[in-house]
Amino acid sequence: MNTLSTTSAKVLIVDDSASIRLTLKGFFAAANIDVIGEAVNGLKLLQIIAETSPDIICLDYYLPGINGFELLKSIVAEFPHVSVVMVTGELDPNFRSAVADAGGAGFIHKPFTYDQVISEVTHVIHAKQLIAHATKQSAKITTNGPLAQSTKRKTAIIADDSKTMRELLKVILANQHVEVLAQATNGVQAVELSIEHRPDLLCLDIDMPGMNGLDALAAIRQKVTSTKVLMITGNSKRETVMSTYKLGAAGFILKPFDPDKIAEIIAKVLSD
Repeated sequence: MNTLSTTSAKVLIVDDSASIRLTLKGFFAAANIDVIGEAVNGLKLLQIIAETSPDIICLDYYLPGINGFELLKSIVAEFPHVSVVMVTGELDPNFRSAVADAGGAGFIHKPFTYDQVISEVTHVIHAKQLIAHATKQSAKITTNGPLAQSTKRKTAIIADDSKTMRELLKVILANQHVEVLAQATNGVQAVELSIEHRPDLLCLDIDMPGMNGLDALAAIRQKVTSTKVLMITGNSKRETVMSTYKLGAAGFILKPFDPDKIAEIIAKVLSD
């Protein structure tokens, strides 16, 4: 597929700190990401979203009046197509897990750097573009997919703390005739759901709150041996790869995602 671009993405910044808003605007300008507006609190935020139609909202947690978490839930309910990246200094994994459960697409931790901000937002932008690409390719994949002729429908669980990443994988899996039984936003949920459902496939993110993917995989393998596990990671270092294979992983899904490549990997793993 063609190289993805960030130039068409529209970002709305919501933060009560003028210096934070100015810094983020500078970062996005340098990365050719369009900032279409900014807000200092949650007042009339839903109206602003309706008027500006952002693709992504960078949302501060500590806002006057109503906090970012409550705003996140309202945004997800009213504008499910908009991705929310929470900006926070909160490092509690329970908080991060709660945000993921509520539909958060990503996190920017204060104090942040240019690389951190652009990497997180770019991942979300690319995932949204890939969802659109995978959806357009659905007819072709549905007709010709290697799993299309299977007499028994394969099943899967997706474990990733990013709503956008989960949506992308769900589209790809559906196009491969794989039924998604459940979704997890942290390692503990991934373990519990894998033991409960015993799916054919588990797509397991390594970097998740609370229990990470490696610890989750180790726990799963103590109870479930039949499930094929694909690890999701942006880290292709040899030691990481070797650790996951030793724990019983069947392969890797590397970020940033390529839907066609992921489809090939899924088909191969489930056909073995």
